[in-house]
Amino acid sequence: MPSPISPRARDYVRSRATAVMEYRCKAERLNKATVDDQLVAQPASRTTLASDLPCRIWEIQGSSSVLVGDTTVMMQNVQLSTPWNSVILKKDDEIEITYAPTQDTAMMGKRFKVVSTAFAGELRATRRYNVKAVERR
Repeated sequence: MPSPISPRARDYVRSRATAVMEYRCKAERLNKATVDDQLVAQPASRTTLASDLPCRIWEIQGSSSVLVGDTTVMMQNVQLSTPWNSVILKKDDEIEITYAPTQDTAMMGKRFKVVSTAFAGELRATRRYNVKAVERR
């Protein structure tokens, strides 16, 4: 069945969605540790997938609250969007914010780990991922 979305409309929406991505990110993949033929362990290494990737990081409105003992903890759902034609990230890949707009410079250097991918096929204007913050190195 042919797509109901024309290539021109799809390209327009994706270019507009990418135009609002003010952050710049570096995407890295952690390669697993291995053991070679002589039983020598090779430590895990990082592979840089993209060093200057436009991105948008945002949280979904309406965080959920969880009662832990006598304390209420707010759980936030943080999302990361990258251009549709960018590298595809996998679970456990890491993103580091390398540039943030002037109104949000506190985000510089923060790292996020991909938790899952939001799938929607052609209907998505960007690649969208659920992410969680990780400690700085």
